[in-house]
Amino acid sequence: MDVGTDSLTVKVTLNPGHGMNYHSHDRRDEVWTVISGSERVVIDGEERLVSAGDVIDLPIGCKHTVFASESGLQIVEVQIGADIRVEDKRKLSL
Repeated sequence: MDVGTDSLTVKVTLNPGHGMNYHSHDRRDEVWTVISGSERVVIDGEERLVSAGDVIDLPIGCKHTVFASESGLQIVEVQIGADIRVEDKRKLSL
């Protein structure tokens, strides 16, 4: 959606029943805004439910994932940091 010097904004769509890997980042913060769906997120091992309009702050080092419900999921993800690269994703076990 947008690429800046210290930020990247993307729209993420997960199909019903799918999810992201549990992961963290060493060089960037992320902010997720839920656009549609009621979803389950896990942040630093704690599970919670989120729905459209919720904003989730994920600071550097925070372990996180999200799982789409039967309706699927759409979020806007803003990555913020001086070094935004795909190599900054550390996959973890949940």
